[in-house]
Amino acid sequence: MDAADPFSLRSCLIAAGATALCCLCAAWVLRLRAGWREKQQQQPLCGCGGSGGEQHMEVGEKVAEAEDRQAGGSMIEQLVPEITIHSLSYLDYASLCRFSMTNSLMRKAANDDGTWKVLYHKDFNIEQEIVTPTNGWKAYYAVTKAIMDVNARFYNIIREGSLQAMSYLWLNANYVKCIHEPGGVFTGYDAVMDRWALIFGWQIPGDEQGIDVQIKNVSTRILENEAWVTMDAYMDGVFGSFRVTNGYEFHNGQWFIVHHSSFIIIAQ
Repeated sequence: MDAADPFSLRSCLIAAGATALCCLCAAWVLRLRAGWREKQQQQPLCGCGGSGGEQHMEVGEKVAEAEDRQAGGSMIEQLVPEITIHSLSYLDYASLCRFSMTNSLMRKAANDDGTWKVLYHKDFNIEQEIVTPTNGWKAYYAVTKAIMDVNARFYNIIREGSLQAMSYLWLNANYVKCIHEPGGVFTGYDAVMDRWALIFGWQIPGDEQGIDVQIKNVSTRILENEAWVTMDAYMDGVFGSFRVTNGYEFHNGQWFIVHHSSFIIIAQ
């Protein structure tokens, strides 16, 4: 998944503009607070005794706190939406989620659909040209991340050569399919597991070494409870690459692989 360079000249200029605008807003807020407090200090205390003055100061402090909260919120609210979205797009998935939990204002900014759309296209490649997520880009991002995590686990299992872990990843159904060129087509859960046992070399005592494989150009497509991921796989000792398609289905709160096909592409 190749992400665009976040340090391009245009990105740096926009980020610098957003930073400068935040500094100006902060200076404006500090100036308002200083002026208000100076004005309050110059006003005489009312009331016949000390208690009246204390009540006046207490009310003033509460008003100041309310104004501080309002002014602090305006620093974000007054930013141009495009600048806010661009600034938040530098955060990763976990950081953006934590950012949304700081307060209600930050939650509103971090949950903006445009922010998640930008982050999605930065982190993932999609096969279809036009995508309109039913539940918004944040939910679509979460689903895509869950699928990509399972896909990454699939290749980690291949590297480890763990047949047991592979058996948990596949849906136990008679229609699952594994296609390896030139190994043939294997249909059904048991046949697929036998195929992976052969690949991992479990029938040879002491030979449980996995396969060193790297993946690139990963793209995904999601349709409710189904998804497929395409990618290029590279293995040591193989002159060329493999074009791979993995199909997934969502069952009982979990994504399972139901289809795996791999075809070799000879390097020119």
